[in-house]
Amino acid sequence: MLVIEHLVPAGAILEPHGELTAETEAELREVVRRQFSAGRVNLVFDLAHVPHIDSCGLGRIVQVYVSAHRQGGGVKLINVGGKVRHLLQVTRLLSVLEISQPNEHPINV
Repeated sequence: MLVIEHLVPAGAILEPHGELTAETEAELREVVRRQFSAGRVNLVFDLAHVPHIDSCGLGRIVQVYVSAHRQGGGVKLINVGGKVRHLLQVTRLLSVLEISQPNEHPINV
């Protein structure tokens, strides 16, 4: 999985490309670890290029959310659509994870 990292003053926008699954979540874990090590604990996941997330990928997002909050930061999701939005709805994570509207500036975590 390719994860493009956009650094901004308040944190980082992470743009994964491809499915977020048990086979690919290690790449995302490494990118997040690097961001946290650099002190960037406000993260935005741009999911525009993620067509599918399995339970491992969803677990990774939840783990990042918990870790960021423990460090005084936060996590937002943007461009969540289709199957991914449905998964978040079914698992009731839409009420836990912050989903930014398309016209909002996403880094205001």
